[in-house]
Amino acid sequence: MRRIGLAVTIALSLTMPLSAASAQHAQKIPRIGFLSLGAAVPPDAFVQRLRELGYSDKQNLSIEYRFAEGRHDAVNTLASELVRLKVDVIMAWGDEAIAAAKRTTSTIPIVMLACDALTAGFVASLAHPGGNITGVTCVTSELSAKRVALLREAIPKASRVGVLFNPANVSKPPDADRTRIAAEGMGLKVQTQEVLERVDIDRAFLAFAREHAEAVIVLDDAFMFLHARRVAELAVRQRLPTMHVWPQSVVAGGLMSYGPNSRRDAAPCCHLRRQDPERHQARRSSG
Repeated sequence: MRRIGLAVTIALSLTMPLSAASAQHAQKIPRIGFLSLGAAVPPDAFVQRLRELGYSDKQNLSIEYRFAEGRHDAVNTLASELVRLKVDVIMAWGDEAIAAAKRTTSTIPIVMLACDALTAGFVASLAHPGGNITGVTCVTSELSAKRVALLREAIPKASRVGVLFNPANVSKPPDADRTRIAAEGMGLKVQTQEVLERVDIDRAFLAFAREHAEAVIVLDDAFMFLHARRVAELAVRQRLPTMHVWPQSVVAGGLMSYGPNSRRDAAPCCHLRRQDPERHQARRSSG
């Protein structure tokens, strides 16, 4: 929550000088463009933090929401819309939104909420980001090996693991490679599956079952959040325990997660689904 709150505060601080300069003439209120690959629902934490700071959309603040609803080809178009609207700042929620905003403008300030800003190449460094991008990054990729280790501890007899990720997210292919290397280093055979559309998720789980995977590591992002329940349904159907990055995927039905705790300024946290554990019993290989 504090990470999200910090990103909101940064976005507002960037709009204030712009709006104050013209306040005497046009009484302009801050105008924020919100860009996300995900579902068309403003994140609760975003709205809550604005409220805590005394801001309300259409009153003392104007927010232009743009949600791609999982359509990778729409993100660039939506970013261009925000640029044409001449918003004061773009708040880009997730790596694909950040990449689209960066491609679209080099002048409008972009406040990011990123998975791994360095790996994705959004900034030159955390201390000196450079360009027109600032904000918050969680650096979830550093925990790849730990996620594999925890899954191995939970399912000690597993010998084959699947990795599910969205290749359109610039930070996920490197994260998938780190996960694969960590898993192979622990003696696990690894099968990776890329998903760009909802139908790819069904295909991926059929492939995991066909190759006798015994667990799946899901590299969550906005696209995966959009289809989190489908991922959970298929995992249960194929009796495949899942390890995730974010606790939201556990709430949606996944088995466990290990990653930054977005609701507290805390160390990485492991979340385990406690009900119906038999539903996540690992598939045993017949080969």
